[in-house]
Amino acid sequence: MNLTLAKVLSAILLFILTMVFSFIPYFIVVRGSRSATSVQRRQWVLGHLNCFAGGVFLATFLCHILAEGGEEFEDYKENAGIDMDFPLFNIFVACGFFIVAFIELIAYKYMKNDNDNEKAVDTIPDGSQLSPITKGASKVGYGAMGDNHEAHTDQGDIHSNVDPSSHEAGDHAHLPQSVGLRAFLLLIALSFHTIFDGLAVGLQESDSEVWAVFAAITIHKSIIAFCIGLEIFQTSRDRILQAVLLLGVFAIMSPIGIGVGIGITSGSGDQLARLLASSILQGLAGGTFMYVTFLEILSLHIGHHGERNVFHIIWALLGFAMMAATKLFDKD
Repeated sequence: MNLTLAKVLSAILLFILTMVFSFIPYFIVVRGSRSATSVQRRQWVLGHLNCFAGGVFLATFLCHILAEGGEEFEDYKENAGIDMDFPLFNIFVACGFFIVAFIELIAYKYMKNDNDNEKAVDTIPDGSQLSPITKGASKVGYGAMGDNHEAHTDQGDIHSNVDPSSHEAGDHAHLPQSVGLRAFLLLIALSFHTIFDGLAVGLQESDSEVWAVFAAITIHKSIIAFCIGLEIFQTSRDRILQAVLLLGVFAIMSPIGIGVGIGITSGSGDQLARLLASSILQGLAGGTFMYVTFLEILSLHIGHHGERNVFHIIWALLGFAMMAATKLFDKD
């Protein structure tokens, strides 16, 4: 298959899959069960899938992005006649890591301010306490979204003075407007991530690498799309067009990144400039993978769930093994 065609096809597939998975929560929010058991079961499944995706990302970072990007930068230094032992490519990776960290810090500050303001409306006029589920949507992150509600759904932790027959209406009646802002800020932060995810696909120079990185991104982004769709539809269930537009923006970010990568790798300009730009952007994308893998997925699922720890590690190991095995099909 032509390399450019493979990238274009991966961009189209990634957009379609993201939209499909982000719209599944619409049916769950409208018709799905809201019982504590159903919520716990859903979060249990998503938690294990996130561990699997964490292993996939770890292998993608170590076996694909880091290896290929470093090799490309070495090619640039050799062709440019640069004799330098300083690990400059690793600095590019670190820059990508810290850029994402600063972006998420800014988003977190806004979330924290909104959450502080939210404390003033934790009690409704008749004195009844809001359910912790209503207040639990503030702790969100790129890889942690699958566990947004888990800490709030343990038996005995869910409580409400609202009549069960009107529970669903009560949940949304008391959602402050800041939750909608929080979901929007979260979507912005995730969109920033996914541009670099798509960039990682667009910068590959073989079919096997394109589909290997595409597979890693698809596995994780499908889970993320489901979770961000859940957040958006919970806060915009009466504004479906707005939800569609927001999710469309989120879905198009990875294809944009792929397009940028295609432009860089297929350009007819200076080969040295292309190698340098490609390796720098590979490093930035690698930093994003590193941030997501270690700080947003594995750290949140390994070592924090008691007796389920071993299963989380096994799922992460399976994900790593599957993605590492794709290197066996690399013909470069």
